[in-house]
Amino acid sequence: MKKIIRWFRRLFPRFQTKLLIAFLLCTVIPLGIISFVSYSVSRSIAWDKTMDASILAGDQLHVQLSARIRQAENVADALQFKMYTLESANEQKLSTYMDTITQLRNDISLYLSTFDIYQICVFLKDENFGSNEGLYFYPLSRLDLLGVSRQDLESLGASSLWLYRLQIETPFILSSNKKTDSIICSRALFNQGSGQLDYAYFILMDTAEFSNMLTTAFANTDTCGYLAMPDGTVIASSDPALYSRKLSPDLMQRLSDCKTPYFFYEGSYIHAAVLDNGWYQITDIPKSYVTGSTVVLLRTILIALLSALSVTVLVILLISRNLSVRIHTLSEAMEAFRLNPNLPSYEPLTVPKPDDPSLYDEIDMLGLTFEQMQAAIQNNLKSILELSLTEERLKYQLLQSQINPHFLYNILGSVKTCQSLGKLDVADRMISDLTRFYRLTLHKSNDLILLRDELEIATLYLNMEKLCHNNNLDWEIRLESGIENFLICKFTLQPFLENCILHGISAQTPNIRIQISAVYGDDTVIIKISDNGAGIPAEKLKELRQSLKSRTVNYEKHFGVCNVNTRISSEHYGSGHIEIESIPYKYTCIRIEFAQMEGDQIIGLPERIEN
Repeated sequence: MKKIIRWFRRLFPRFQTKLLIAFLLCTVIPLGIISFVSYSVSRSIAWDKTMDASILAGDQLHVQLSARIRQAENVADALQFKMYTLESANEQKLSTYMDTITQLRNDISLYLSTFDIYQICVFLKDENFGSNEGLYFYPLSRLDLLGVSRQDLESLGASSLWLYRLQIETPFILSSNKKTDSIICSRALFNQGSGQLDYAYFILMDTAEFSNMLTTAFANTDTCGYLAMPDGTVIASSDPALYSRKLSPDLMQRLSDCKTPYFFYEGSYIHAAVLDNGWYQITDIPKSYVTGSTVVLLRTILIALLSALSVTVLVILLISRNLSVRIHTLSEAMEAFRLNPNLPSYEPLTVPKPDDPSLYDEIDMLGLTFEQMQAAIQNNLKSILELSLTEERLKYQLLQSQINPHFLYNILGSVKTCQSLGKLDVADRMISDLTRFYRLTLHKSNDLILLRDELEIATLYLNMEKLCHNNNLDWEIRLESGIENFLICKFTLQPFLENCILHGISAQTPNIRIQISAVYGDDTVIIKISDNGAGIPAEKLKELRQSLKSRTVNYEKHFGVCNVNTRISSEHYGSGHIEIESIPYKYTCIRIEFAQMEGDQIIGLPERIEN
């Protein structure tokens, strides 16, 4: 026994043995449970689906059969009125009676063709004119042609009597003399005063029609459907062997007492429904048909389980051995490069190991090496993060430094224009405002400043622009309470205000009104800058939106807007975004949204403004 264990350990190293056992346990047990649950659930679903499908087919057929029976009842109702008219005309002139019976004959012909009825037979008093016509009209003395007696009809009243007759001879049909099995809807008028039968009429339907409906409904299945009278006689069936058989009294009693959708009887599930004429429509679902699908399912699951287990055991053997070798190699590699600071780590982790180092396996050695490497990685990670922050700050300052010369160039151009036009007082005032502007911005040396200060810078800029445009510039600032105390990137508003003025003023829009609002969002600050200027053409607006989406800075196009977008989208400066909407010569709206940042998040050294 010891030799076997030693051979087994030699063939499978310690770690691989543990891995192999773990893999087998973690694979075989879940596979067994999943297979058992899958079979149970699938069997239940398959059983329910099969039963539901058969019952649904039976219910749909019930609707068709009931509709066909109601159709015959409707024809009988229509004939009731016609027969009443004919009976009244019998007491009038012969010509009136002839016209009435002719109209009735035409109506019967129409009903036969319209409703696809096999035949309609009207039985009149023997002395009535036309009672021996032989096509549609017959004397009451020949009721035996349909196997009906006067006693069968005397108690009908206004209701119908449904009959089933075998091999009725139909010499009265013009097209043939064949015999057929028929389902008959009967109506009659019994005169209480004279105690005689005034008339009777019968609507005949071929039983083959109903059998065809049953056969079509249950085609390609083992389910059988049939119609039965209250006495148990089968009058139509999808199985010819059941035709004209009589059901057992026990089954008929079960049908009348059943309160559930189906019941089990002699190896079959029976689903029954009562038709409008009181007959039973029965769906016979064999148990073998219901369970047949589950047998296939069980066989499929067993084959799949055995195949999966065989493949799984083989794969586990290969993977466990391969994994053991790989982990051992990885351990040696980590030991060789344990002082290499190139691997990231979020927080120090420890790997549980035995107290006795002699019991260490490859995983334990890997854990020991991993702990040593983490210490070095953690120290270097702090340095990397500090360098990343410094790099981000430098990138921001570079973008900001690019916008200052751009702004200064435009303002100095405006000053030069005023001097050329002889507006020296305006130029002098602009230079004074420009001095105040840069004095304020230089004192606010932080990358993030209060929104209040940013609005003050924006107001100074608007004042300068107003001097350049003959006071045809107006603006309004609306703020929600306290929102001015949040932080914003410096020089966020000025490029948008510059665009409002530079591109908004035109011959159609000589006067510009700018509205600036700041409201609270969902943990964000939302600033909107809108104007009533010339707007942005659709093609240019599409190009600008694409630049904003890609967060690129084009030094030839949309420099100011894209510069602000690049700065404000940084996670260190609000993770913001910019949206632009514009309709030419109606309005342009800039929507700037960024995270709410408190005063302690200012990047750089805070400074006090001295007036």
